Amino acid sequence: MKKVYVDETNQATIICPKCGFEKTVDVTGFKDSPKRLKAKCNCGETYRFTIEFRTKYRKDVRLPGEYIAKETGVKEEIIIRQLSLTGVRFESLKPHHISTADTLEVKFKLDDPLRKEISKLVKVIWIKDRIVGANFMETKFYEKDLGFYLKR
Repeated sequence: MKKVYVDETNQATIICPKCGFEKTVDVTGFKDSPKRLKAKCNCGETYRFTIEFRTKYRKDVRLPGEYIAKETGVKEEIIIRQLSLTGVRFESLKPHHISTADTLEVKFKLDDPLRKEISKLVKVIWIKDRIVGANFMETKFYEKDLGFYLKR
């Protein structure tokens, strides 16, 4: 199912997979409803798509890394599962004692030809079992490296 990103004015451009016809629509009314939609093009093609209101693209990845808890100094191995310019989702390889609002240092290497090491402080936003979602505490320092990586 194709994902369509919504811009800052709540407009989304949908493209017919059969004929390529583009249409920009206001999706404000769908912000608090299911994000899976169906459209019918002038060419007769009916297709499904999802809308994504998030402001930054999220890339699915599988990058080995580690975190260090700033308060306790605990260091554990992780797998980075998703990456964006503003945050990260990772899976702890072992049971952990991370809590919401904890500050962690997250380190990992990008899997592009430059193999740039990223080391950033994050604030934990949510936890579900061994999966953790966190926001980068500052986003300017690595924007260039992550920006290039996320666009490829």
